[in-house]
Amino acid sequence: MSLDTLLLAINGIACGLIALRLLAFRRGKKNHDYCAAFFAFVIIAASGTVAIRLALGVYDEVDPAEALLNVALCIGVFAVRGNIKLLVRFSGVKKSEVSHE
Repeated sequence: MSLDTLLLAINGIACGLIALRLLAFRRGKKNHDYCAAFFAFVIIAASGTVAIRLALGVYDEVDPAEALLNVALCIGVFAVRGNIKLLVRFSGVKKSEVSHE
């Protein structure tokens, strides 16, 4: 097994796991956050597309940095159990924090 094949497998598994974990997230009785939901949708679509393209053999080459980023994101998504709001802060800037000079 060459390094390229290994990177393709690692990247495909990481992207597939990211998409599946985010799809399996249940927010329970918490309030719906449209910004976080949209961000999760974008990540699901992007990582799912990469996993599907790798499975079909359309994705030919993976950069080691890309695979490392996807593995890191996968670890982060599983660490917060798919709750994207815990992974990324979505609160806006408060008016008291804005300086009007």
